[in-house]
Amino acid sequence: MQRRIYIYQFKLSSEIVDLFSNLGSFFSVEKFEDDILTIVDTDYFNPEPIDFDAIRELIIQDFSEDITIFIEPYLEEEFFLKENVDCFIKELNNGINYFEDIIAYTVVKGKEPLKKKISKYISDKVNSEVIHTVREFINNNMNSSSTSKKLFMHRNTLNYRIDNFIEITKINVKTFKGANAIYMLYHF
Repeated sequence: MQRRIYIYQFKLSSEIVDLFSNLGSFFSVEKFEDDILTIVDTDYFNPEPIDFDAIRELIIQDFSEDITIFIEPYLEEEFFLKENVDCFIKELNNGINYFEDIIAYTVVKGKEPLKKKISKYISDKVNSEVIHTVREFINNNMNSSSTSKKLFMHRNTLNYRIDNFIEITKINVKTFKGANAIYMLYHF
């Protein structure tokens, strides 16, 4: 399993490129063009993963500059938005962005083609019953008891479907950020 980490800064300095190029043996530079550095991370099983928040803070303190980072989820196949990252990373706020952040960004900015691509990705990966269950879970304030009663479903079945959704899509709807992303995707 691997993921890509995209680092963007207008006129990305060579010192920052060197910093990210030397993260360790599990990280390799895939490409560097248009002020975007792409790194492949195969460090999935590390119990102490690299803290990108700390690296960003170090860059802010040492270089008096800020960067934008987009981190894909770990996947066995290519991330479906890989070809679109160049289109949106330059518009993101500085900081660290994950898949959930991209969903919210897509909805807020009215990026319909990207929104349709994300919706299609989810519907291709997960059946409509699971999507309906997750949406009801979110609409019931992420309360498993009230959602299972409303759907006339055993609570274990509800939890299984939610966990299945999280595992397949890599969107954790048990967190506010993940739940908000899915809510925005299907309501706006």
